[in-house]
Amino acid sequence: MSANQVFEDAKWIIEALENQGHHAYFVGGSVRDYLMDKHISDVDITTSALPEEVESIFDKTLPIGKEHGTIIVLGSGQQFEVTTFRKDGDYVDHRRPTSVQFVTDLYEDVARRDFTMNAIAMDKSYQLHDYFNGLKDINNKIIKAVGTPIDRMEEDALRIMRGVRFQAQTGFNIDDETKEAMSQSAHLLDKIAIERIVVELKKMISGNYVYHIIQTMKDMAIFKYIPFFKNSNLETIFIPQHSNFELWIASLCYIYHLELSSLNHLKISNKEKHEIISYYNLFNEFENRNISKVEMTSMIYNYGNNKVNKVIQFIYENNQSLNIQFHPTIMNTILVNEIYDKLPIYDKSDLSINGQIIMNEFNKNGGPWIKDILNKVEQAVILNKVNNTQNELIEWVRENVEI
Repeated sequence: MSANQVFEDAKWIIEALENQGHHAYFVGGSVRDYLMDKHISDVDITTSALPEEVESIFDKTLPIGKEHGTIIVLGSGQQFEVTTFRKDGDYVDHRRPTSVQFVTDLYEDVARRDFTMNAIAMDKSYQLHDYFNGLKDINNKIIKAVGTPIDRMEEDALRIMRGVRFQAQTGFNIDDETKEAMSQSAHLLDKIAIERIVVELKKMISGNYVYHIIQTMKDMAIFKYIPFFKNSNLETIFIPQHSNFELWIASLCYIYHLELSSLNHLKISNKEKHEIISYYNLFNEFENRNISKVEMTSMIYNYGNNKVNKVIQFIYENNQSLNIQFHPTIMNTILVNEIYDKLPIYDKSDLSINGQIIMNEFNKNGGPWIKDILNKVEQAVILNKVNNTQNELIEWVRENVEI
């Protein structure tokens, strides 16, 4: 697919709006990424048409976000966000405007956006409407707020996190005045829902230029105002170069000896908590420098080779901060994969016996004893002490487990 194919696929929407006497442009992240020669997954369109007019022009629409001017237009198996030019009312809580006013001027619409590189509009002929020199800032690799920086940050403090996230993703420098405004407004992050901040943190930590933000975060002391981080009184924060959110948070818990209950401050899903705790447990297991083959096998069975390999790589890259050392000939991805491939089972459900079979065989009612037996059988199988056949497993239980 060519770089501009996504725009070509959406051009019919702009043409339909123009045919009815309205103005319409591509805008936002898709234009920014196009100018930076990055992958574009979808496009946003801004228009002078009111939401009701957009609905009347297109056959298939969804009124999602209509109160804010956004209509979803459906066509050819795709959906496109079409939003009316607007300007925001006052931001009384540093999170969202108290009102939205629809306007007819493109300038007013882009003037409300966060950074100049996100405030560039482009028409169907790929001509730019760049009122704030966003292209110049992209070429100069600068992240700069639209208009007066302190106003932009105080309007919506999440823009502070977005600025840092963009730096981690692009490697750009943050404009001095913008950075100063972000620093002065950092305390307003207290007003932002942690769920919104976590979204930015996830994108930030997976950026290709994370090392660019280490000094930025230190200068701004942003973490002093973010739950989990501020509750843990972390003055300096370990920021790895290559990570995902769960692995990063697990490493913080390990390095700074944080209680796992502090994860509740992040308001993340139970699945994400489980992932973090798994990584955290692996760090603690790797702390034992003399891991035996039996311990390795159990570890790889319990966590899977992919997760174990991720932690190995993470430790190699960050051993100075983690202070975990093991010999690469004893623990490495080749050995981990070999052990994993030779496992006789990969889950307890793979066992050739279950609770019902055990109750029938030993003529006893159910109870906690069954779980205890299955756990022992599971360990015996993965350590190759017994073959995973029903007869051999029953015989092993008779000989090795007191019932």
